[in-house]
This record gives sequence, structure tokens and C-alpha cells, in this order.
Amino acid sequence: MRYISRLAFTLAFATAFSVFTLDVSSAGKNAPKDTGLHGKIGALDTEAKTITVGGKTVTVDATTVITDSGKPAKLESLKIGMEATVSTFMLGEKLTAVNIKAGVVAASAPAVRKKK
Repeated sequence: MRYISRLAFTLAFATAFSVFTLDVSSAGKNAPKDTGLHGKIGALDTEAKTITVGGKTVTVDATTVITDSGKPAKLESLKIGMEATVSTFMLGEKLTAVNIKAGVVAASAPAVRKKK
């Protein structure tokens, strides 16, 4: 009898674990992909709320955090030709900015290391 209760517990645990891992792995597929851009600001449209860095146009929304040399800034205060680092994600069909770091802080961003 003890063997059967252990076996039932083990099977229940294994089933619950496999269901949980399936849910977690499928959730990762639907999560937005984070991409980062670094380079000079090539274009800036304050009316359309877009910025172009590294040849990619990014949408800026109300939740985007913008800094210029480490200080809070607005989209209107950025200039074409400034160094910028932009953290982005895909929101539907649009590449959207999470944060924009421009100026001195962006110019001193650490280089991305490749795994060996």
C-alpha cells in the first residue's frame, strides 16, 4: 500500500512539473524581444514621435524614459548627430523605445562582448 501511495505521489508530481514547464516555455515565445541600438541619431520627428538610430526607426511613447548625459530630457531636446543608446522591444508591428540614453552616457556605453 505504501508503494502505491509513493508511486501515485511521484506520478502526480511529475505531471504537475511537466505541465508547469510547458506553460513557462510557451510564455517565452509570446514575450516581446528586447533589442538594443547604439549609434548617432540620424533622424528625429517630434510630431510623429519617432527617432532613427543605427538606421532603424523607433517609436517613442509616453512610457519611454529619455536622458541626455544622465539627466532627464525630452524628445524635443535631442539633436541629430548625438550619440544614443536605445533599448527597444517589438510592440505589435512597431519597434518601440523603452529608454533612450543620449549624450556623454551613450558615448561611453560598454561594448557588447561576444560569447566564446
